[in-house]
Amino acid sequence: MTTQNQIDAEDVARNYLLESISDSTLFWNKIHAIEFLIDLGYIEEIRSIMNILGDNYENTPQKRIGFWRCMSKIETNSDIKNRYIDKILNVYLDPESPDRIHAAESLAKMSVSLKNHPQPVLQSDSKNNSLKAYINWSSVYPETSDSCIDYSVLIKTLESDNSDYKRIMAYGLKFLGKIKREQWENIAEKAIKQPNDYPFSTYLLCGALSTCPDNARKSSQACLLRNKLKILAKDNNPTNQYEAYISLGNFGCPDDLIFIREEFLKLYSRMDSMQTNNSTKDVLSSISFALLKIAEKNKEDEFFNL
Repeated sequence: MTTQNQIDAEDVARNYLLESISDSTLFWNKIHAIEFLIDLGYIEEIRSIMNILGDNYENTPQKRIGFWRCMSKIETNSDIKNRYIDKILNVYLDPESPDRIHAAESLAKMSVSLKNHPQPVLQSDSKNNSLKAYINWSSVYPETSDSCIDYSVLIKTLESDNSDYKRIMAYGLKFLGKIKREQWENIAEKAIKQPNDYPFSTYLLCGALSTCPDNARKSSQACLLRNKLKILAKDNNPTNQYEAYISLGNFGCPDDLIFIREEFLKLYSRMDSMQTNNSTKDVLSSISFALLKIAEKNKEDEFFNL
């Protein structure tokens, strides 16, 4: 049964996210909060702020990519949604665009395969390496509705000697959705046994939980992944906290709700006394999202068990 304290914590988390999309919030913190709210179903609350962002950032490299990505998420009309995806793709394909890496990353996040598009060549080896890493990630997606995830490319890249390739592929796992159990068990085993090689090990743990198929949700591997992520969530590393809370919110169990609520209240109570930089704000947004997401799932479970 839901108590008043639980409701209050959820109200605080909801208000924090809604306040995070105000004009005073830095752009990328705002974009991340917007994406959390879209996931939670606050579409109409987001539309007005998106109009303001469009006026300010439609022609600003890098930031326009975040804006278009959010616009594609709130659109229900497939033609309009694809129009925003095409805007990002055009940036990726334009040799004069300074934000082609940002475009490649967002396209990968949106499950767009770049396998059949010409690969750009950038001015520096490090930028080309990063770009290729995002292309590798996007290349595992099906090119048509009749095809499936390219697991051979996925596993090969996770085992690559190129640290950027495997780090970004591990990060991209959480965007793939649920995968086949045989392939998932391979990834889960890698994540559980992986030494603390941050951020690769963090991304791998989050990706393993995020891709877990329904028939493995109660497995010992899934339980180990959740426990490891709860340890990372209490870490002092903002990247670990941010990624862990997102995965626990999306794919945790009702038992994780108490843990997330307690950690949220601890972190929020210290907000006035601690230094709130961009990373801290993102962590607060991610734990707010996690609390609201898993609380909603818990309410649904209670309803169906009546």
